[in-house]
Amino acid sequence: MTGRYAMTQTTEGSQSPGQDSLSTQSSLPLPGEFSSALVEMFNTVQPSIVQVGIQGRGGGTGVIWNPDGRIITNAHVVANEQAKIHVHLTDGRTLEARVLHRDPRLDLAMLKVNGDNLKALPIGDSSRLRIGEWVFAIGHPWGQRWALTAGIVSSLSSVKVADDLTTRYIKSDVGLAPGNSGGPLLDAEGKVVGINAMIFGGDLSVAIPSDIVSIWLAGLPASKRQVTLGIEIQQVELPPNIRNGSKPQRETGLLIVGIAADRQAKYSDLLIGDILLDLDGKPVNNGATLRKLLAESEGREAVSMNILRGGVVVTVDVATRTVEQAA
Repeated sequence: MTGRYAMTQTTEGSQSPGQDSLSTQSSLPLPGEFSSALVEMFNTVQPSIVQVGIQGRGGGTGVIWNPDGRIITNAHVVANEQAKIHVHLTDGRTLEARVLHRDPRLDLAMLKVNGDNLKALPIGDSSRLRIGEWVFAIGHPWGQRWALTAGIVSSLSSVKVADDLTTRYIKSDVGLAPGNSGGPLLDAEGKVVGINAMIFGGDLSVAIPSDIVSIWLAGLPASKRQVTLGIEIQQVELPPNIRNGSKPQRETGLLIVGIAADRQAKYSDLLIGDILLDLDGKPVNNGATLRKLLAESEGREAVSMNILRGGVVVTVDVATRTVEQAA
């Protein structure tokens, strides 16, 4: 919904000569405008809402929080961090996900997927919500994908979830069911004002305010994980035939001058003397670019690389590994 709509009514009654007619404004939208705007909002936000599937059990819903592939859902949706997790997008893609962070006390979790063209939802200011304000939920209740429900904010309350932690919740009469957990509570502008978490008392739904989610994210430690190929590299100029035949033209590649002993024992996909040309179709002409592309591939077991071997360009699937960096 791109904006809020106002209905203006003019009421004329008995009035003294020269008295202006009484004009009143209502914040309620005209029915047709409300319906059209709601359809527009749903179509806009739907690609940013995913279905979270857990191997061996049910799943829930997630919100693309950042276009780099970070997704927010409930901790109870991914209670088994060892289970395989996949997210399903509206465009038909299914992406493997892994748990980056999980906080059972707040019932929040962050997942990470690798994919292109991921659209993040705009985040609203939950502290400005008012009782009686329209809110909306999109999720996958009982396996029904991308179902939209609507309601109003019923109350705003604080709850002590641990001896040292009190948090706020949004209660509304938006209809939720199993499968909605982890999905967004949206305001009338299509902004995330909460993460749906549970049903309370049979008729009220509970959501974690977006400002609580933002505070939680700001307090998370920076990742100390690094994706590596287990190789030593040296930047070299490419042969003229490779340099001139590439589009766009590239001048340099990365020569493998060393391979870790444990990698030699496990894999034979790379050899000393190979020259790395690109990773997943993106040129790797220096070490910084290679590190960046590997970081973006976190969560995958292998990447596709074009390499120059014996004067011939070949494509190989190269196994990656993730290591913990020293603090």
